[in-house]
Amino acid sequence: MTPIYYIKDGNLSFADKVILSDLELYLYTGDKICLIGRNGCGKSSLMKVISGDYELDNGALFQDPLVTTGYLRQDIPIKTHLTVYDFVLQQTDSTKEIDKYQIDIILEKLQINGTDNLSTYSGGQLSRASLAKALILEPEILLLDEPTNHLDIATIEWLEEFVKSYKGAIICVSHDRTFLSNVTNKIWWLDRGILRKSDKGFKFFDEWQTIIIDQEEAALRKLNKKLSQENEWLNAGVTARRKRNQKRLADLKALRAITQEQTAKLASSTQRVRAELAENIAKSKFIIEADNITFSYKNTKIIDNFSFRVKNGEKIGIIGANGSGKSTFIKLLTKQLTPESGKIIYGGNLDISYFDQHREKLEPNHTLQQTLCPTGGDQVFLPHGKTMHVAGYLKQFMFNPKLLNAKTAILSGGEANRLLLAKILMNPGNLLILDEPTNDLDMDSLEILLDILTDYSGTLIVVSHDRDFLERLVTRTLVFAQGKIHDLTGGYEDYKQYFTTSPIAKKASKPLPLTAQKEPLNKKLSYKYQRLLETLPNYIEKLEISIKHLEKELEDVNLYLDNPQKYNSITSQLINDQNKLDELLNQWLEIQD
Repeated sequence: MTPIYYIKDGNLSFADKVILSDLELYLYTGDKICLIGRNGCGKSSLMKVISGDYELDNGALFQDPLVTTGYLRQDIPIKTHLTVYDFVLQQTDSTKEIDKYQIDIILEKLQINGTDNLSTYSGGQLSRASLAKALILEPEILLLDEPTNHLDIATIEWLEEFVKSYKGAIICVSHDRTFLSNVTNKIWWLDRGILRKSDKGFKFFDEWQTIIIDQEEAALRKLNKKLSQENEWLNAGVTARRKRNQKRLADLKALRAITQEQTAKLASSTQRVRAELAENIAKSKFIIEADNITFSYKNTKIIDNFSFRVKNGEKIGIIGANGSGKSTFIKLLTKQLTPESGKIIYGGNLDISYFDQHREKLEPNHTLQQTLCPTGGDQVFLPHGKTMHVAGYLKQFMFNPKLLNAKTAILSGGEANRLLLAKILMNPGNLLILDEPTNDLDMDSLEILLDILTDYSGTLIVVSHDRDFLERLVTRTLVFAQGKIHDLTGGYEDYKQYFTTSPIAKKASKPLPLTAQKEPLNKKLSYKYQRLLETLPNYIEKLEISIKHLEKELEDVNLYLDNPQKYNSITSQLINDQNKLDELLNQWLEIQD
């Protein structure tokens, strides 16, 4: 197969810093590649080289002249007065026919309206508009940088099906392990300046990484053994320092340097941060009890007569569609909102720390050091009376010490997330509430967060769309669906199993009959029945497509709350289509007999 894009011996640097060196890669139609690597390893630079934003310093680069490239960036578009329609249709290929129905489906799935004005959109909505634009362009090479940010689980699952059926090549950077496992068929791993490549998808990454690390550790042991032997020779006597042995001394010096470098590189690839957290000092068995709480927004009930108890030490996940009331529920727990009816009772000695997905607790004019040391000085105060220099503490969260005096306003989304997490985890109290903590985090930052939260002895409540994160962390799940809150034991897989097997799960549609056969019709049939036998499969297929579309619309768990009239209309249409389908299937079977 001929590649549609390749780079050979590519190099890229900024000032004196080498970003990419001796780069070689080939991209083929149908590739679904996950691009992974530590923060700052060059992933974004490589994406910008492929998009055409950056030029290589040297090396060979080829792109098929008929191939177009689309790029979903992490940096959201500048707010303008364009409508969503105008924005997503910018830079479309005039030779391609744009299917307005397909555009509307994509916008609907991403929960945005084509007539909305971008100037009114939040950061999350702007990100979804950018994703819509990238998908609608249908380029031969599609670059996706954190596409699952600001999406709920149902939308992520729709995006997975879209990506899997995409005909072009896709390169994706994401922290969402489940998404990458479900959609990718190749891996590009930027690791310590080397682009490693595998012809297997991300689900095999951990196994592949372990093999590589084991091989490097074995090679490093051999180096250390040889270094030990050479050191013994050096210490054996004065003859080792004679002039004729100068070359061997030089080789020994070089071997020491290589060993130190390889040891440092291997350590940087395998190190894990372990943060020290406060002990759980809550006294009560139940630290929060909600008794029949109700809350409405614009005359629509978001939470209706809900009761629950949170046990001391539980780890609870919250799942639901965007706009289903998850953030409202968190604000009720954190006393930012008050229930219209019912009450929330809090246990004794409760110390709540809250991570806000909108990062409202970061002062844009404060430096990173001021954020973590608000009373001055350069020491961070940790649990148990311990302190740490602010530079060392920030390094645990993958910050360069050079950023100490930088304003928080200049931070990227991922950096702002990490700083706020670092601030909260200095003293997380005994109830930690996190609202979408994984947004904008890279995979390494996410692993650090998982390690910290797994060791946390207090009570954790976390809202997240990251399925792997929830499955590895929580033991209880609150699901906001169908206008209700379902309280389930277990993590994401238990939630999935519940909604697959429970009575509220959608009814499986009937199998689609084969399309009309090309063989001559039975001559004994009347013209009427011959005509029916020819046309019925087409009618049946159209009804099946309509039913699937209506069922997909009803999967929006917030539809009934937001638009009861539309919900009733869709339900009525679905019943009519299903009845009509049954009738046509019976006719088709009777004629076949």
